[in-house]
Amino acid sequence: MSSQNLQNDDNLIETIIEKLKKALDLKNDTDVAKALESDPRLLGTWKKRGTVPYDKIIKLCIRHNINLQWIFSDDSSLPTVCRDNGLVSEADGYVQVPRYEVKASAGGGAIIHSEQIVDHLYFKTEWVKNVLGIPRDFLALISVQGDSMEPTLSNGDLILIDVRTSKVEDGAIYVVQYDDVLLVKRLQKKYDGSVVIRSDNTLYEPEILHGDEALNLKIVGRVVWAGGVI
Repeated sequence: MSSQNLQNDDNLIETIIEKLKKALDLKNDTDVAKALESDPRLLGTWKKRGTVPYDKIIKLCIRHNINLQWIFSDDSSLPTVCRDNGLVSEADGYVQVPRYEVKASAGGGAIIHSEQIVDHLYFKTEWVKNVLGIPRDFLALISVQGDSMEPTLSNGDLILIDVRTSKVEDGAIYVVQYDDVLLVKRLQKKYDGSVVIRSDNTLYEPEILHGDEALNLKIVGRVVWAGGVI
């Protein structure tokens, strides 16, 4: 497992914004906000809180083949553009997946403080290609916080997510963002457009989002693998 040098949290948001300007040839912060399909006035809020819209940045980078590791790391040796969106190469037998300093709450909700790469885990190329069938640039690892998804997911588990996912498949487990909170839950979309958020732990009641609440629920990715300490 390798590690990356981390940026100071105070500079993280500014650095990400400047990198997006460079990669997309944008002139100012307003252009960045528009590229992220966000109100330009929110930029000041992001900088003040030290957080960014994690799901929007990932999806923007995927659309433009921007290297996610370059965006969230201060490693200047990484390429800006990642054009290889095919399935992983079998040259060395393993694929490297970044783990981000983000915790998705299996409980009341975890506030997003940063989205830095802290290290990497390695998965067999054959397994990623034949079992998951997901291109390596669409995979990310984050941690679970809380007990609401037990026994399926436990506090401290690592989860592998497919960040391409934007539509709800009933019964699947997703990492979602609501305001500045990340949750890991099962989702069910109803015919009236409402979304049911379910926990596997029966001590937690389902929550139903209607109207604008459902529209404001952002899917970061679908959970495709989990691992933790026995």
